[in-house]
Amino acid sequence: MSLTLQTTSTRDALVAEVRKRILSGQLRPGEALTEAGLASAFGVARPTVRSALQVLVSRHLVRSSGGRSLTVPVLTEEDVRDLFFVRTPLELQAVREIVVKGLSLDGAEQRLAAMEALPETAEWGDRVEAHTAFHTALVDAAGSPRLTRLYPAIQEEMQLCLAQLHRWYPGPQDLAVSHRALLEDIRSGDADRACAAMGDHLALALGQLTT
Repeated sequence: MSLTLQTTSTRDALVAEVRKRILSGQLRPGEALTEAGLASAFGVARPTVRSALQVLVSRHLVRSSGGRSLTVPVLTEEDVRDLFFVRTPLELQAVREIVVKGLSLDGAEQRLAAMEALPETAEWGDRVEAHTAFHTALVDAAGSPRLTRLYPAIQEEMQLCLAQLHRWYPGPQDLAVSHRALLEDIRSGDADRACAAMGDHLALALGQLTT
């Protein structure tokens, strides 16, 4: 039993580290990821690397490029548009559900407060994590267990997208101001106003990522 727990812990730690390097840009789009190379770099057994890579593939952070070769995905404009094609209706439905049913926004408020507390010197990765946490909390507020399970997979790919196209990404204060305005629109109690604000918010992001 202890051996199994240790193996799982090592695999999870490796998943977390490779994910971090992909999302930070240390591992570049199109870069090959080999069992031998990762095993040597991290000092772990190849079966552990194989298991970690399987997890990363399932989370769409690593992609098969034919045969047994695995690479960091290269996201195209078509990929970005498809992400928003799936993401937008989910978030709009979540917002409408929150407003119509008067559901609590305490979780989203807490995440926004954390975003507002980011210093001007906050690294890009910290801003992305705060951004992701806010949108995830907003979706969770809708109270749908299935949406809560589905949405993180989309956000994982969104973070990969931002890792590759983050030249436009706003600073901590600009990020906080735009999301504070969005949350106030959702708090208004007007479902049409809230959905319009969310639609505009996502359309702006899509436009910035595809220009």
